[in-house]
Amino acid sequence: MSRVKRSISAEDLSEVISLIHGYEETVYGKVQTSLKMIRDLVVKTESRDKVGLWINDVLKGVSFLTHRDHRLPSLLLTVKEDATEGYIEELVEALIESGKRWKGESVEEKSIVISANTHEERTAFEKAGFSVQRHWHQMSIKLTEKSVPVSPYLVRPFIPGKDERALYEAYETIFADHYDYHPSTWEEFNQRFFIPEDSIGQWLLMIDEGKVIGFVLSHTDDETKIGEISHLGMKRAFRRRGLGLQLLRQAFNGLQSAGMTHAALLVDSDSPTHAALLYKKAGMTIQRTFTRYDLSL
Repeated sequence: MSRVKRSISAEDLSEVISLIHGYEETVYGKVQTSLKMIRDLVVKTESRDKVGLWINDVLKGVSFLTHRDHRLPSLLLTVKEDATEGYIEELVEALIESGKRWKGESVEEKSIVISANTHEERTAFEKAGFSVQRHWHQMSIKLTEKSVPVSPYLVRPFIPGKDERALYEAYETIFADHYDYHPSTWEEFNQRFFIPEDSIGQWLLMIDEGKVIGFVLSHTDDETKIGEISHLGMKRAFRRRGLGLQLLRQAFNGLQSAGMTHAALLVDSDSPTHAALLYKKAGMTIQRTFTRYDLSL
């Protein structure tokens, strides 16, 4: 039996797409990741941090490791068959090797972060030394026009070239009391939010006396027609006034106007702000729950 574990290249893109979409149909019940997102993952991930496992020339699994401050967000997917757990264990080894290289290049603590959706994944991750950190919900809503109450505060689109610093300062203040918060320098924040080729056309800011008190950052996907809400935040003094719900509904309307049919987001089930309750109030429902595992290096 031919067994090959090697770096994934651009030439493998079609196989990776087939594997990821097949996994999503099996585990989630539908395809969720666009071709562009998969292409970016294959093209932009460093060669040593993307590994595929081929058995008899058939791609059985992939692992990708990326880098963000002290966290190393990772993805590991395999086909589901009798040997699945063995495939996962082999690819976990590749993830840990990549993580150790990143750790070796930094004096900062590093942790590999990964999500588990199946029993085989949970078993293999725990066997490799990963520990359960949190449970997360994926929530979504079919978009229809929502009425939005008149706000006592100004809500306007993010203005490139003007609002970057204000958003950074608000972000650092708002998320300081959230799980796994890690302070970011302006340079780190800038690279994470503004340098990547991300759409900012669906970003909204809530303003009081010239200061950003809240924001919602959404992104469109013309292929899947799913709008992703990546961040919703409100300064502590302005919470529990219905302002988050207002921002969320305005984001829904903006995404629908941009041609999206659904909006989706991920939320920590143990969020100190009880964010899942807000999203349920907005009409969103839980589509699936998965487990976050971490491995400190």
